[in-house]
Amino acid sequence: MSIPVIWIAIILIIMAIILSLVGIRRVPPKVLETRIAKLILKNTTLGDRLCEIFYGVAMVTVVSGIVNVEASGYENIGFTLLFVSLGVNITWGIIDGATSVYGSLVDEAEEDRLVQSLRTDGNRRVEREQATQILQGTILRSLSEEEQSKVVDMLQEGSPQEVREYSASAEDLKMFLAIFLMDFITVFPVIIPFYVLDDPRSALFWSHFIAILLFVVIGMAWAKYLNKKMARAGLALGLLAIGTIGLTYYFGW
Repeated sequence: MSIPVIWIAIILIIMAIILSLVGIRRVPPKVLETRIAKLILKNTTLGDRLCEIFYGVAMVTVVSGIVNVEASGYENIGFTLLFVSLGVNITWGIIDGATSVYGSLVDEAEEDRLVQSLRTDGNRRVEREQATQILQGTILRSLSEEEQSKVVDMLQEGSPQEVREYSASAEDLKMFLAIFLMDFITVFPVIIPFYVLDDPRSALFWSHFIAILLFVVIGMAWAKYLNKKMARAGLALGLLAIGTIGLTYYFGW
């Protein structure tokens, strides 16, 4: 099998994985059996995956957009783009993964303090209102106000607990790795055309085409789960991708 065919196969596989992760198509059983897929699917929500893949594609699209292939002066532009794109997305994956983990820990600690306050200070209106607001961000938001008040009563009836130290757990590390991997894999569909095609112009065209296609897919996936028109959302994000590429190319190098 020739090298170009291998790269084309890799593009198709990664595209299939991305379509599965954002919920556009059913996840193939063989994909589910891989460690990477299991790690991502078990440790992130659909909303997390949609956002993270969008971030990753957007960043590599900007990187590929700012490069003037003809004027860059680089003989091996594919390697340069891959190196820069991986640097950007790996950095973002580390930052976003770490902030997601510790942001969740801060939220958990704040919620525990609120429950502790409810249990020690009695029926205080402010704490009850805060607890009810937190419920709005969970599946319990579908309950009526009276039912939510009963849930707060149940929380209040528990015994006070000692304040503990909050540290990242093994599960938190898995979430970090899942986020990092999504930013990492989104680099390759956009950059691989530079390894498949010898003509830099053609490679850049197909690179941008794949980036626009991924924007369209992500837009349609968002619309699907928000009960909005998929075609309109896909077109909107496709135009956003075209505008991003055009703007970054104009101000790029």
